[in-house]
Amino acid sequence: MVGFAGHQGKEYLPVVGELAEVVGGVDSAPAAPALADSWGFPHFSRLGEALKRVDFDVAVVTVPHSAHFPVCRELLLHGKHIVKEKPFAVSEPEARKIAELAEESDRGVFTLLQRNFNPVFAFAEQNFRRIGEPYWFSYDYHLNLAQPTSGWRASREQALGGVLLDMGYHLIDVLGGMFPEPTRLHAAFMHHYREMRDRRLEDLVSVMCSYATPSLAGSLRISRHNHEKTERLSILGTEGALSVTPEAGTLFSPGGTAVDSRERAVSKSAVVRTMFAHYLARLEDRAYRAAHLSRQLSTVRTIDGIYRSHLTEPGALADRCA
Repeated sequence: MVGFAGHQGKEYLPVVGELAEVVGGVDSAPAAPALADSWGFPHFSRLGEALKRVDFDVAVVTVPHSAHFPVCRELLLHGKHIVKEKPFAVSEPEARKIAELAEESDRGVFTLLQRNFNPVFAFAEQNFRRIGEPYWFSYDYHLNLAQPTSGWRASREQALGGVLLDMGYHLIDVLGGMFPEPTRLHAAFMHHYREMRDRRLEDLVSVMCSYATPSLAGSLRISRHNHEKTERLSILGTEGALSVTPEAGTLFSPGGTAVDSRERAVSKSAVVRTMFAHYLARLEDRAYRAAHLSRQLSTVRTIDGIYRSHLTEPGALADRCA
């Protein structure tokens, strides 16, 4: 476990401990040694130390965005499989390098994206063709944080992006399972707090997506200071529509009558367990690994394209990825 003492790491630790043997943990946080002791595995402050002293097959990585690439690079150079928190990478060049290292080392790199294992989103993909030819989608995802972002997400050097890279990664991955990559992107970036503007960490992003076929377009709106927490994907087609939230998915006729639906009906922890079990069972499946890498490369490429469409001042994009 690399980064086990943070919020996400502590959420995943019981699940990983149930499905596999945790033989060590890497984290520099002050609380990490005591947490490792309570779980009964050795603690290391640095990844290099763990690689020298512990024999393991796969690393679960939950670290700030800026650490993703160096951590993954070191693990792959040592021949380790990786199951990691999103994003797969913070830029397209880094994503391509991780993919190259994964192929060279014959190892898997899997990105933890819970919506892919939520029965509601599976329902949407299974019924996607029932709406005919899709021509429009809108995907809204908003949090209702009452205070400025805190922790490493408030640091330009560690976050390397705002809500688009953090929250938006989930949405763009979902869309990537249904639609081709957009060919044109136009984005507006807004800031609720002055300090976030100064650090170029967007609090809100609105994106218009256009595709090679002129009969398809869509929009995304993502923010963290909305009046309520909400998430909804709506897809309009020539023969019906889909409405998807994390709790329920509904298929509608052209006239607006609900003709089929699915509720989540499982806990979030059950979704997380299914996700980890799925990836751990496919560490040696080369075909699955290649398909997963391809989708993550597409997701990163789209996010990079959105940032590029917005950042026009010289050196701004390089600064984001520095």
